[in-house]
Amino acid sequence: MQDLNPPLEQQQQLATAFDRGDYAKVASACAALLSNHKRSGFLWSTLGKCHLKAKNLDEAATCLNKACELNPKDPSVFSSLGDVHRAQGQTDNALALYRKALSLDDNDLSALNNMANTLTDLGRLTEAEPLLEKAAKLAPQSPVILFNYSTVLLRDGRMEQAKALLEQATELAPELSSAQYNLAQLQSLDGNKQAAIKRFEKILEASPGDDRVRADKLHVQAHLNDWTWVEEYQQVRRQLGLTSKACSAFACLTFEDNPDLLRLRTQAYANTLLPKVTPAKPLPDDLLGTDRPDRLRIGYFSSDYHDHATMHLMAGLFEAHDQNRFDIIAYSYDPAPEDAMRRRVSQAVTSFKDISQLSDAEATKQVVADGLHIAIDLKGFTGNNRTTLFANRLAPLHMSYLGFPGTLGSTAIDYFIGDHVTCPAGSERYFEEHLMRLPHSYQVNDDKRPLSGQQYTRKDCGLPSTGFVFCSFNSSYKITPTEFDIWMRLLDQVEGSVLWLLECSDSSKENLRREAAERGQDPDRLIFAPRVSQEKHLARHRAADLFLDTFVVNAHTTASDALWAGLPVLTLPGRQFASRVGASLVSAVGLPEMIAKSAAEYEARALELANDPDALAALRSKLQRNRRSAPLFDTRGFTRRLEQGFDMAYGRYLQGLPPTHLEVAARPVTGPKMPHTALVTPSVEPTVLAP
Repeated sequence: MQDLNPPLEQQQQLATAFDRGDYAKVASACAALLSNHKRSGFLWSTLGKCHLKAKNLDEAATCLNKACELNPKDPSVFSSLGDVHRAQGQTDNALALYRKALSLDDNDLSALNNMANTLTDLGRLTEAEPLLEKAAKLAPQSPVILFNYSTVLLRDGRMEQAKALLEQATELAPELSSAQYNLAQLQSLDGNKQAAIKRFEKILEASPGDDRVRADKLHVQAHLNDWTWVEEYQQVRRQLGLTSKACSAFACLTFEDNPDLLRLRTQAYANTLLPKVTPAKPLPDDLLGTDRPDRLRIGYFSSDYHDHATMHLMAGLFEAHDQNRFDIIAYSYDPAPEDAMRRRVSQAVTSFKDISQLSDAEATKQVVADGLHIAIDLKGFTGNNRTTLFANRLAPLHMSYLGFPGTLGSTAIDYFIGDHVTCPAGSERYFEEHLMRLPHSYQVNDDKRPLSGQQYTRKDCGLPSTGFVFCSFNSSYKITPTEFDIWMRLLDQVEGSVLWLLECSDSSKENLRREAAERGQDPDRLIFAPRVSQEKHLARHRAADLFLDTFVVNAHTTASDALWAGLPVLTLPGRQFASRVGASLVSAVGLPEMIAKSAAEYEARALELANDPDALAALRSKLQRNRRSAPLFDTRGFTRRLEQGFDMAYGRYLQGLPPTHLEVAARPVTGPKMPHTALVTPSVEPTVLAP
């Protein structure tokens, strides 16, 4: 009678070769040996695992099922078969097989790890964590298990614990690039950007074509005003994010003002995050042409329902919504503790729902049960987003608003809310979404935002008692050599003037001061404002004379802050959405004269105002008058126009018509029932310019 298995020495040789990665050679040897050992569970199992490594999933399943039949007490076989089902997208079967493996050996590392990974993919973090915690105790020297455990903690918002695990993993396996990458990201978030750059550079030494890492490195350098990033970017710009790994969409919009190139990169990024998108279901025939529901149910999704720039702008919108015609649900996925802003929003909306502990599948199930008519993503591809939720169909219509200043590059979103300045005629080709153009600025503002009663003197702000104060409270990454050159020439031409910037890292301040010195300026003419509460920050704007906007990415909330505080903003619009926000805001506050047509005009206008106190005083007086009458700070009027846009979009849906570009009228129609017809602009076929 033949032995069931080949000799032990032969089994050990095959196992060693498998561990080396010689899968094809091992598979060939197993197939040959099976002619004499047809009932060898070891050979069927090993052959199945080789097929799994080669992604021959059907063959792997056949072999592993045979191995299960021959050796039903081997947990590794069930675990491997679980891997096959997971790769085939059969997650329920995979989880059942992992449980079977663990019932045979509750310390089986492969089953613990891979079951946890499957649960993590499903967003079931509370189930995944104890499995990885146990695996990490069993194998504290396993960098892969430590990395996977850190991933769960990261997704749960426990950054410090995740960072500690990543540090262990990278010490054990410096070549584990995924762990190195995540650790670099955490170091950057912690403010240790120099260490993050070094870690990114280390990854690039081993993988110079990793576009994702390079883009992140360049973006961190921009945060530090290390402008060597500009030259490096020019060397890789034609292929960055297009030929290798997709790059962060947010980082990409900061590199240059090229909306055609940005759309391509963002589409590539979206395809990695939302590879499968559930299309909207057509309206049932019996509902076609029916009247609008008495109350449209609108869901806003965000992680910023707390003291955050988004809520500084939006809080008044939630309070101004017409509760007779709209049912407003705020979906929060931020576990941040409750503060005054969160309480204000929760009291203003119909319902406030915390979905931070729900997986994507669980959150989708709850949202669908809520019966939304329109779901609005307020984050896009910014930090702490859950835009992947929108790959599922949460509502008949999906919209992107406010958070991300550009297309999300995915058919998951039906409408992008903009205006005629940020999205001028012809810009349709820059967006995957259809445009909903509001008549004034797209940006809502809260007309109840308080300014501190404290009267800030220049001395209070660390500013000289005399001389002109140029100001730019934009984030440091928005400042590039282009505008900085202009700012330094202005300091040169306006005696005694200073440039007032927002507090940034020590490295950034050192770099900016060095750049000023290289341009012949006294570095002490750059003064940095420490970070203070929102009310105090708004009030201290009065100590400045003129806000100078940045170019590739304009001031957004920071521009509205300045205008609300009575500080004029000078801007230069570009081509992409993010570079046209400043023009949108100053136009909506009635100061079109503050929109320059060129860099030369921007510089000349700033110089003119710095040398003409009367002209500047007249401008500030005009702004002060307009604050209470111009559309930019008319929260109620803005809300009515946005609601009209919702009605127009949903009206088309009720008629069985697909989304299209919409133009919202300046004077919104009011009443219980809005007409279903919509003003539209012709659709422009997407075209692409060579990058």
